Amino acid sequence: MQSSRPAIPAACLARRTPPRSGAARDRSVRGFSLVELLAVLSIVATLIGLLLPAVQRSREAGRLATCANNLKNQGLALDNYQSSRRAYPPGNEQVASRFHAWSSFILPFLENTGVSQRIDYRKPWDDAGGNLSLADLTLPIYVCPSGMASFPGKQDYGGILGAWIEADGSFPTAADWQRSGVLYATNERFPRPATPAMVTDGLAQTLLVSEGVDRDHAGADQHAFGDSCWACGSNCFALTSTIINNPTRDGFRSRHVAGLQGLFADGHVAFLNDSLAAEVLVALCTKSRGDRAVATF
Repeated sequence: MQSSRPAIPAACLARRTPPRSGAARDRSVRGFSLVELLAVLSIVATLIGLLLPAVQRSREAGRLATCANNLKNQGLALDNYQSSRRAYPPGNEQVASRFHAWSSFILPFLENTGVSQRIDYRKPWDDAGGNLSLADLTLPIYVCPSGMASFPGKQDYGGILGAWIEADGSFPTAADWQRSGVLYATNERFPRPATPAMVTDGLAQTLLVSEGVDRDHAGADQHAFGDSCWACGSNCFALTSTIINNPTRDGFRSRHVAGLQGLFADGHVAFLNDSLAAEVLVALCTKSRGDRAVATF
């Protein structure tokens, strides 16, 4: 009886190939040699070396833009404050040793009314009855993203109260140097804060706020982070060095490359290079000495 299994066509049988030998199989699965692998790794490392600085520059550019935006919003808040009060806020309200800061007074204009309404401005800025817990809040608008330190209530920007140094490195003899800027301290003897009319050197040539990143000095009341807390009035500073980013000085410093950013009284923000001349720095930090800055910002 013949099988019903169909016959395999001769053409299909002809296409069958015999199994390859062991040597042939070895040649077909051969991987990279050590030299080839090292060459590939070298190329990858070179590409990473080329790309990493570009990535870092891109990230720093983003941080720089965020920092500038922080200052811009602070400028809008300061302008709105002075428009409503006909004066700038005190840099440091020292009446009855309360030490409230300019950066605390402008909170309602920074959409932080919920915080400002809970602050008792009749008591010291760090009063344990409630002000201290609010002062320890970290507000992103007061933190530069390039900063490295982190602590409660951090403030990376300081109000400019004036210049305590001359272009030649000597110290000023005028008794009012502590009020030669715009955001100076007010007290029982000098209760009036500055007004735009007092800035005779020009709003576009006078600094209101500068970066002062990662400061670590205690405030007037020895609170742990006083000078660098947004709620504490001692976060204002005067120019005390003829150069920017002097490591021995607490103010006018940043983590940006080759300089820092500053907010001017007309509301614009500019990058101040480390190489800025001393006479220009002094002129920028004073409001009415007649020494307008010779540079454009």
